[in-house]
This record gives sequence, structure tokens and C-alpha cells, in this order.
Amino acid sequence: MQDQDHHPITAEQDDTDSARVDAFIARWRQATGSELANYQLFLTELIGLLDLPPPDPAQAEASENAYCFERKVVFYHPDGSTSLGRIDLYRRGCCVLEAKQSGLVTQTTAWDAAMLRARAQASNYARSLPADEGRPPFVLVTDVGKHIGVYADFTRSGANYIPYPDALSHRIYLEDLRRPECRQRLRAI
Repeated sequence: MQDQDHHPITAEQDDTDSARVDAFIARWRQATGSELANYQLFLTELIGLLDLPPPDPAQAEASENAYCFERKVVFYHPDGSTSLGRIDLYRRGCCVLEAKQSGLVTQTTAWDAAMLRARAQASNYARSLPADEGRPPFVLVTDVGKHIGVYADFTRSGANYIPYPDALSHRIYLEDLRRPECRQRLRAI
């Protein structure tokens, strides 16, 4: 096994990673509060678990926010009016992430519908980004403490984010984080 810099991973490192993942899963499996109360902490801890840099502090000017929570976007409506939205987590050229805390049982009709609505919301955010920033190749949807859904549009048009890498394995459930390949997929995104 190798880490992201292609160095061999020792058994001790693997044990440390396993313990960190198990602690993360145990902590977040119990989360029952509101999305607003939990999503930034959940994502910050997930990013740390993946050994990635944390988001930057937000700037007053939206165009300065290349990697942040609560990235402001403007929606332009057919009647000429505008409205504001906020992307839960944004990384320019990479992804838009929409967080929910559904309170629903996973893999049920109601939960599937909620996650599809969240994907549509994230896709709308991606399409509302300024043209000079481009559309990110990935849209992620998380049900805090339960799941991360991965969708991609490599045309970067924002027209059709489809399950990635495929319809059978685009959902990463909390327990799937024990699998190094799932953590590596999220790390790569």
C-alpha cells in the first residue's frame, strides 16, 4: 500500500489511520442535531481525516473565495430579478458540496428523494458560479454522519452531474471510510 505521495505505508501508519477512521465514524454516527449545527464541523473533521488542508477563511468579496464554507452565489432569474444562495463548501475548479442532515433512514425512498433534491440544489449552485470561474467537475452531497454522494460532469458545463465513478458505487457511506480506496477517492476529489 502507498500514500498519496507514493511512499510505502507502514503497518503502524495503517493502524493509526484505522483508529482515526473508527473514531471519526463512532463520533459522527451519533450526530442527530441540525445541519446548521453540524455540517461545518463534520466536513472540517472529514477533511482532516483525509489529511487535506482546511478551507480558507471567507473573504467579503465572493470572487476571492476559492476554497471556503458558505460561498455566496447570485441566481439570475428569467424575469430579470436575482437572489442569493450560499454553497455549503466550495473549492474552485474542484467541487461544490451541499450538506444536509436529513434525519431519514438511508436507502429508503424518502432518503433517496432528499439526496436527489440536494444534488439538484448543488448542481444549481455550480451553474450559478461566475463564468470566469468555470463549473467544477464534481458535485458532492452529504447527509451529515451518514453518507457522501459523488457526482461528476467532466465537460465542466454543469449540464449533467452523473454518479461517479458509476451508479453502483457513487455513494460512500460513513462505514465505507474504513476502505482506503474510498478515502483515496475523496482525497483525489
